[in-house]
Amino acid sequence: MLEDDVRSGFRAALAAAVGAAFGEADLGGVAVELAPTPDASVGDLGFGCFPLAKLLRRRPAEIAARLAEVIQLPSPFRKAEAVGPYLNVFLDRPVFLERVCREVLEAGEAYGDCDLGRGQKVALEFSSPNTNKPQHLGHVRNNVLGMALARILEAAGYRVIKVNLINDRGVHICQTMVAYRRWGGGATPQSAGRKGDHFVGDLYVRFSQEAARDAALHREAQELLVRWERGEPDVLALWRTMNGWVLEGFEATYRRLGVEFDRVYRESETYQHGREIVLRALEAGQCYRLPDGAVEADLTPDGLEKKILLRRDGTSVYITQDLGTAVARQAELGFDRMYYVVASEQNYHFRVLFALLRRFGYAWAEHCRHVSYGMVYLPEGKMKSREGKVVDADDLMDEVEALSEAAIREKHADIAPDELARRRRQIALGAIKFYLLNVNLDKDITFDPAASVSFEGDTGPYVQYSHTRICGILRKARESSSLSSPSSGRADFSQLGNDAETALGLLLMKFPSAVRGAAESLNPARLAGHLLETARAFAQFYHDNPVLQAETPGLVAARLELCRATQRVLQRGLELLGIEAPEQM
Repeated sequence: MLEDDVRSGFRAALAAAVGAAFGEADLGGVAVELAPTPDASVGDLGFGCFPLAKLLRRRPAEIAARLAEVIQLPSPFRKAEAVGPYLNVFLDRPVFLERVCREVLEAGEAYGDCDLGRGQKVALEFSSPNTNKPQHLGHVRNNVLGMALARILEAAGYRVIKVNLINDRGVHICQTMVAYRRWGGGATPQSAGRKGDHFVGDLYVRFSQEAARDAALHREAQELLVRWERGEPDVLALWRTMNGWVLEGFEATYRRLGVEFDRVYRESETYQHGREIVLRALEAGQCYRLPDGAVEADLTPDGLEKKILLRRDGTSVYITQDLGTAVARQAELGFDRMYYVVASEQNYHFRVLFALLRRFGYAWAEHCRHVSYGMVYLPEGKMKSREGKVVDADDLMDEVEALSEAAIREKHADIAPDELARRRRQIALGAIKFYLLNVNLDKDITFDPAASVSFEGDTGPYVQYSHTRICGILRKARESSSLSSPSSGRADFSQLGNDAETALGLLLMKFPSAVRGAAESLNPARLAGHLLETARAFAQFYHDNPVLQAETPGLVAARLELCRATQRVLQRGLELLGIEAPEQM
């Protein structure tokens, strides 16, 4: 790949120059990184000689000056100059831009792919909702992040198995069952005119409100959990019915958001396996029974606290089912790596889980990782499902689609209904996903629906609009008889090479590194940020340079090639983030 050639070619030339100038033949572990210069007039890329100062025992500026005199650069470099402590290099811009365009266009949809994870299987768990409420904005960030990571890891050569663990048992589920028995009145989602997950979520809120006044309701829910674990038929029947309502609602949300899984586990299917693991560990002396009958593990040697694994009434706790699920998943899937995409509020939980797996003898726990990410807030504060102060995923999509429709109608008042619906959906989902992905994982987010759909700034619609603008240019080129005729000539890249063209070409070249970096760091924000830079660079290029009205047919054709390459990169990058790249907006 061109970027590899540029990097390795410069390193080899630098090593030879260091040897010639200073008699030092080995760069050793010196990091050699080229970065764009702040001013293209002093070079296209620059290398700070600071890492060489310790090796050569000389000042960086002295090193740069001497290297500039002796370095012999390969193509596509043209020359080098010293600027203070920096060794700046100038590209043979026409040669460079032609190679960039050819590489992008010849690779097609595979541009950006690499073999980082070749031969490795990754189980990627995400979503993992509870069946006592609809999915909310926090789940949307999780779902969007999980799908983006799956695509990025696949592009990096991993075999990815997308996994969902439905948390369909436990006291929180029994709370909604208590609420239905007391206040449901035999209603169903259909009779109430409510989506199933919203219907059950209303009951969860009702229980929390009533339990704040009557603590006995919590004891009733705990007793119902004991009866559920005993398998009492009437309890199981209601549980299956209510879970069915919620799961049907979840599927509708997943379809709308573009989320899919390869394997779905249910906590109700794995928690018993977790109990068996705990009981075997008890026999092996890896945990112990308390006087009241509960089972506990002392994790203080691991820098953690003591942890209850089974309650005194014998029922499982949350960590128990996670133990069972992890072991069953490894037996079934045989993964090389297991990634859990879960919000940062569960950081401690996963430290405990991995410590328990290691203690109980599962060596593969070393290859498990918690992909932690920040919380999502409303402008007025944190979402609270129990109080009903939450933005449901469905309501969020409705709101952003409405905002998108208003923006579309401003420009296309007479748009056909079907086309309006298609564009509205594309823009809204692009807005939501990009807003949530263009933030580093460790950062919290305050989601602003109106800001997310803006066609300006760091937004999905801005990147999508850049793509549609290029599609429009290419469409006009195809429709123009003068441009599509044989007399229009072939692309003459010797006429390319101004600053805006080169800046855009450098970003196209670095796209594979952005994909790889996102895969290595498990952080799609690396890719989202690169797409924003590329969209801005295209805007500057298009502002500075006529394309269809360029001075010569050869220059028109060359700039069209640069446009095609940019369109491919934006389309591929958006695809990896799970965002559609519309041709019209």
